[in-house]
Amino acid sequence: MPDMNAIRSLISFVGMRDPYPENDEEPGPLLSLLIARPFDEAWLLCTGGTFLERARDLEREARDEGVRARFLPIDFPVRDVIDYAEIWSILERSLASIKDRAGSLPRDWAFLLDSGTPQMKTSLFLAARSGLFPAALVQGIPPRFAGGTYKARDVHLEGLPEIRLPCADAQTEGKPTTEAASRKPGSRPAGAASIPDEPVAASPAFSEALRKALSASRYDDPVLILGETGTGKTMIARRIHGESARKGGPFVEVNCSAISGSLAESELFGHVRGAFSGADKARSGKLRAAQGGTLFLDEIGDLSLDVQAKLLKALEDKTVTPVGSDEPLSADARLIAATNRDLPVLMKAGCFRRDLYERLKVVVIGLPPLRQRREDIRPLLDHFLAAWNNQYGERRFLTEDAITLLQAYSWPGNVRELQNALRSAACSATSEALGPESLPEEIRLSSREGRGTSLATDTVRNVDIPDEGLNLKARLLQMEWEYVAKALRKSEGNRESAAQLLGMTGHAFRKALRERLAAFADEGWEDGM
Repeated sequence: MPDMNAIRSLISFVGMRDPYPENDEEPGPLLSLLIARPFDEAWLLCTGGTFLERARDLEREARDEGVRARFLPIDFPVRDVIDYAEIWSILERSLASIKDRAGSLPRDWAFLLDSGTPQMKTSLFLAARSGLFPAALVQGIPPRFAGGTYKARDVHLEGLPEIRLPCADAQTEGKPTTEAASRKPGSRPAGAASIPDEPVAASPAFSEALRKALSASRYDDPVLILGETGTGKTMIARRIHGESARKGGPFVEVNCSAISGSLAESELFGHVRGAFSGADKARSGKLRAAQGGTLFLDEIGDLSLDVQAKLLKALEDKTVTPVGSDEPLSADARLIAATNRDLPVLMKAGCFRRDLYERLKVVVIGLPPLRQRREDIRPLLDHFLAAWNNQYGERRFLTEDAITLLQAYSWPGNVRELQNALRSAACSATSEALGPESLPEEIRLSSREGRGTSLATDTVRNVDIPDEGLNLKARLLQMEWEYVAKALRKSEGNRESAAQLLGMTGHAFRKALRERLAAFADEGWEDGM
């Protein structure tokens, strides 16, 4: 018998059909249930910024329908939405967190099995059936299958097989057990889909970046993270959020370089229905989706000046005005921004607002490229290899020859490239040992190029100086320009990419072009490009 005084609490994933399916006026699964059955609160599991925004859209639509439940969006950072093991691992942690946050008041819990991927729904079913979480199961029947009216149905489990977790078996039989002991050889361990992203910091430079991130997490001021692509900006942003007072709120990530200019304002600040052609339904926007949590704007340097101005106002006023509306709405989110671009250079070019830059750079964290923290390469390899073996129940290991090649490579793609290279090697290897032959081609070839460079250096040592002498400074500048011009050709004029090819930072590369090499460009040397 339900406790009449208990809080009626719903837990559900947010899916692609919430709050409304695309091009459909019929409410989606969650909104239909909330209209049909009273709940006091709804804990909504959201797999990324898009679904956190859908949770806010759901709350708005539910309010319009007279639903008075309290809405509690939960960040559910799964990488693969069809990976049972990863979903189950994160679900265990999420349900424990929900229980802790809910407190000691009595609750009647319910899981909705209609939203999310089939793997997510199945995981909720298993959590209830196994006794991991004390929830009833609910399914909805859409109007087209229920005589024109939506119906919510309780799922009865009588007659279904019992499901017992390993820890429950051990307690029942009075025997200790381990996950490894109960698993068949070579099978994939439960919950082993991923080892959580943990920073690996043997180098002083990266250790200092982590220290600053931990210090910044105690406060609510904006943070600006600088670093090349693949250096770990998202990981640092998540770490700041996870250590902050806002960790119970959502973490919403937006890649500004992936937003088309015409839709950036709607993406961030939302819009009302009919605001522009194609705006068939209102949307909350990512800033409001991050309400009470953290908004992470990656590649903020790619935002247009108009959107930058509105973002600054939103930060100052803690409000947003959706496109097509004159009514400001509350938007209390902590901002973390990141970029691989040189913002002072963009400001001089008139492409980035100085007032926004000054607002962002309260705390600045610079992440060094991997080529400048080579002492981290081996620990990173150990970390990623342990994650692979844990995920697939394997025993892969790197040979010393392979490690030597990996440590010597320049890593233009930084830590992300290192991780991908290791996974590529593990996928292609025919034995447990990952040798040089398993590594990606560009890493193997780089070692040969390095040997060729060494031979060239030996040859240079034998070059005679003419009797009349030479201008060494001019000769060295000419050689430097030839390398710079070739790198620019190879990168099709992209200066950031050219800098990476030469093992330079973008700032140092631009400074060289502006100062040491300006005369070559002015005198027509760009023809060599």
